[in-house]
Amino acid sequence: MSEIYFLGAVSGGVFRTEFGRIIADSSYFTYILKGGAGTGKSSRMKRIAEHFESRYRIVRFCCSSDPDSLDAVVIPELKCAVCDGTSPHVFEPLYPGVCQKYINLGEYWDEERLSSCRGEIIDAADRNKSLLARAGRFTAAAADICSDTCQLGNDCLLTEKLEGFAARTAKKLLGKRGSAEGEKRLLRLTALTEHGQLTQLETLEGCSEVWLLRDELHAAADYLLSRLSDEACLRGYDVILSPDQMLSDAAYQHIIIPELGFAAISGTAAEECEHPATKKLNLMRFYDKGMLTERRIRIRMNRQAVKDLTEEAAKTLRQAKQIHDVLESYYIKAMDFSKLDKLTEQLIGEIEKMRK
Repeated sequence: MSEIYFLGAVSGGVFRTEFGRIIADSSYFTYILKGGAGTGKSSRMKRIAEHFESRYRIVRFCCSSDPDSLDAVVIPELKCAVCDGTSPHVFEPLYPGVCQKYINLGEYWDEERLSSCRGEIIDAADRNKSLLARAGRFTAAAADICSDTCQLGNDCLLTEKLEGFAARTAKKLLGKRGSAEGEKRLLRLTALTEHGQLTQLETLEGCSEVWLLRDELHAAADYLLSRLSDEACLRGYDVILSPDQMLSDAAYQHIIIPELGFAAISGTAAEECEHPATKKLNLMRFYDKGMLTERRIRIRMNRQAVKDLTEEAAKTLRQAKQIHDVLESYYIKAMDFSKLDKLTEQLIGEIEKMRK
């Protein structure tokens, strides 16, 4: 199964990532790449992933600001990870030289060439940072409104009816006991990008069953996913949960139970998914219709405001990406990629030894 997630995203005005758990795991060895835009961090990781993917399971983590760029690669069977350790996801070694190792790509650039473009580089970096901050403010504003909608949904939720459905669903889905530790892992399947809300649907290709949850108010979906995840862990299944960026990560948006080949997704992902084995569930039936009718104007206003804010955030991210490409161009021209290629081969060689 090809697994692709986002390393992190701006949620509630703050960049959030769960990748630190892997670095903190002393059974892993993590290479932390340091260097500016265009210094080859993503391309090194792509090369490493391509080298090992014919033999091992590879987990890729994309950048939410640039989904075509990799922020990390993990090879679980070798207990090895390679990640971008620069802002906004700054990672530091906890056990330097033992469990983590710095790779300074700045050793392979021509400082004189960079100095000749000093003003242009500073200007591009500052503009990119300003645009990313602006996009973050739009995202935070949209999340506040989504949270209001979710709270409204909680107020109208037919909890007893939903609980009964969740209990029956868990009993049917989790009839046999799993063979794992019952661990919950937070991995971000959806993020707001320059293309709008983007979900790594390729990750679901290994699932034999995918449920598409329709829930305009978020509350019922979060309740169901929370109950399923709790019950699955109690019954010995490992669970992957994807937090909802548009709810400041305070609710779940998707769930995957790998051992069962099962996934349930909500939001725009459910609308876009073309998986061959899907089941549609309308969770709107778990809300009090009368109470929703009384709040229909507020619901409609919130929906439109979120739409406008997310579109503006995506537009701003596109502008930031254009500036980032300019910034990258200065560093690309200053890098010695022949030496970087040798470094990549060296890293691959070190990782190969980890299997022995």
